[in-house]
This record gives sequence, structure tokens and C-alpha cells, in this order.
Amino acid sequence: MTRVARALQHFRTTIQRLLQASAPSALHLLGGVIADAVEAAPDTPDLWQLVRPQCEDYLRKVRYGSGTLTHAVEWELVKLQARIKPEPDTTWPPLFRDKHVHIGSLIHLWRGVARETEGRLAAQGIETFLDIGPWGGFNFVVNQDGYTRMKFARLTLGVGSLPTTPLEEGGGPFFNTFIPLYKARLAQEGLVVPEEWQYKNPKRDASGRLLEISNIYYFPWHTYDNRAFVKVRLSREFETYEEIMVWDFLELLARLYYTTDWAAYRQDTKDVDVRFDLQDFISLSHIMEGVYQRADKEERLLQEIKEAFRGAIRERAVLYDYLDRVVKSKWVENLFWAVAGVVLGIRKFERTVSFGPEIQTSPLPPQLLIPVKRYMQAYHEKIGAFRP
Repeated sequence: MTRVARALQHFRTTIQRLLQASAPSALHLLGGVIADAVEAAPDTPDLWQLVRPQCEDYLRKVRYGSGTLTHAVEWELVKLQARIKPEPDTTWPPLFRDKHVHIGSLIHLWRGVARETEGRLAAQGIETFLDIGPWGGFNFVVNQDGYTRMKFARLTLGVGSLPTTPLEEGGGPFFNTFIPLYKARLAQEGLVVPEEWQYKNPKRDASGRLLEISNIYYFPWHTYDNRAFVKVRLSREFETYEEIMVWDFLELLARLYYTTDWAAYRQDTKDVDVRFDLQDFISLSHIMEGVYQRADKEERLLQEIKEAFRGAIRERAVLYDYLDRVVKSKWVENLFWAVAGVVLGIRKFERTVSFGPEIQTSPLPPQLLIPVKRYMQAYHEKIGAFRP
């Protein structure tokens, strides 16, 4: 069975189960109608538009979490579209140029390895879909030729997969298949990664079930202050890599938003951790550009911080000056309320928000994930088209 056929079959099963579990019995047959329409025209540029009228007519009043079943169906279609979309038939530049990375080539390499891994796992009777991409965005700021402005220190890859994907603390079938293929492709591009990989950062649910683990190779010059590694982070809690980043971003956003004593934060937090908090905020907040448009003063501050991360940010006075400016700009506050507005449909300060129970839910709200994934797909296509 081809990947497209497997994806369409999985979508049909998922959408029928979704409606049977959450919709009135009179609407259960709509799942089959939606799947039939999609299977009849899988090459449609936006599958959601095929079924949007029916979904909005019948499902927009059926609650699903903090949103509606219309949001849930659209999210499943956005995921399906990504799974069946073919890779561009084009020539890719060399991955590395003096340790600068061509991001389009990197994402293409990752997707190629992921799809080969999927095929090999399917041959073993393991069905999954691997949604893959770079964690964050700051380290992937690119010039107009598609190469990063700075030499890479870390290559961090996020991978979403189906909940049924086998996973254990020692890795499992995904890592046993993916890592050798990945190392071989990197070696072809001139980066030889030795065998000394380590499994780190296991994440479990309340029952103890393993949800996520990372496989990491640390370069010999890696230190806590100057981190240098190649990392593959697999989640079976989330089906898409955007969900991994949204979860991480929401955790950071809540921690920063609810910090009221910044003097205590500075006293209790190491300088290097402050720097990485600031870097992660800048890096991860870019995924919300489909949700929140930065104010002019925030955009100017972003450009200054990007330049400072070339080196000046390591000076303590510079670091804390930028932290103070981020706090005073209300950038964190504005992002918090933009997210709350999308998820809950409320205005800034309209009411108190219970962040965990209402926003950082499991599963994450589809009405937030939809604009994030649509934006990230367009963003990767744009930077992937850059050429020397």
C-alpha cells in the first residue's frame, strides 16, 4: 500500500471514530461522506475547502473541547494534506557550506529519511506517519541564499508520530531504522557523526506510559554554556512536530507570563539559563506568526536581539538589558492574550484564564494548531525555495 493510500485510509478511520465519539448519532454517517469527498479528489490544493460547507452546516455547533467539531475535522484534514503532499521535484544545494546550513536542503533530507523509515516500518507491520521538522526557528534564520546566518551548533529535529508507534527507553524500531539512515545521509553531506548517541529526556504520562524520548549525539566541545549536539526527538503523544513546539512554547509562555518578581527570577536563574529562556522565546514565538502579528516595537526588538545573539548577548549587561526590554514591551503579555483569544474567543483581560485546563490541554486545541501548521508549512516552503 502506498503512503497516500495508507494516509487516506487512516483519515477515514480517524474521522469516523471522531464523529461517532463526539457527534449526535444523526451525524455519524457524515464521516464517510467527508472521507469519500477527500478520496475522490486527493490532489485538491486545500482539502478543507472540499468539505467546509458541510462541516460548517452540521458541525460548527457541536462542541469539541474549547472549540467545535468543525475545528477538529479541519485539523485532521490539515494533517492529511501534509502527509500526502509530494516533495518538490527540484535540485537541492549542498547541505553545508562552511558549517552554515541550507535549511531547505536540511528539511528535504529529514523528510526523505522519515519517509524511507516509514516504509521500512510498514514492511515490519508497524503503521505510523512521521511528521518532521526543525525545533524552533531562531537558529534557522536564513539569508536570501537559503543558508543560515550563523554556523550551526545544534541540529534539533522534532518528530511527531501516531500514538501506536512502538517506543521504549532504549529507543525501539523507529530509532533503530531512522538513525542509521540519518547518519548515512549526513555523512554524504560531509558531517560524520560517531556511534556515541545517548537516549535522554523520557517523558511519561500519569500511568507511566512512555510518550517521548530523544536520541542525542554530543559533540566533544559541548558544554552546558555552549551546547553543541545532533538531536532526534520522537513523540507519540503528538502526531505533528508543530504540536511538540506549541506545547514547549506554551510552557515557556506561561512561565514567563506568570513571573511577577523579575528581580527574584534574575537572582534564582543562572545567566546561561536566562539566555536560553530568551533564545527559546524568540525561537519558538515565530511559530505563532499565524496567530499573532508583532507590533512594530516588538519587531524592532526582535531584529536587535537576533544581531545580539551573534555574540554580544553573552555579556551580562547586554543579556539583562534585552530581558528587561522584552518584559517592558508587553511582548509576552500580548502573545499570551493572542493565544487565549484564538483558543477561547475572549478579548484581552476579559476574564481570568486557567492556562493549563483551558489552553495547554491534551489534546491541544485544534483551533490553535490549524493556523500554526498552515503558517509553518508556508514558511518552510518559502525558505526552502531560497537558492545561492
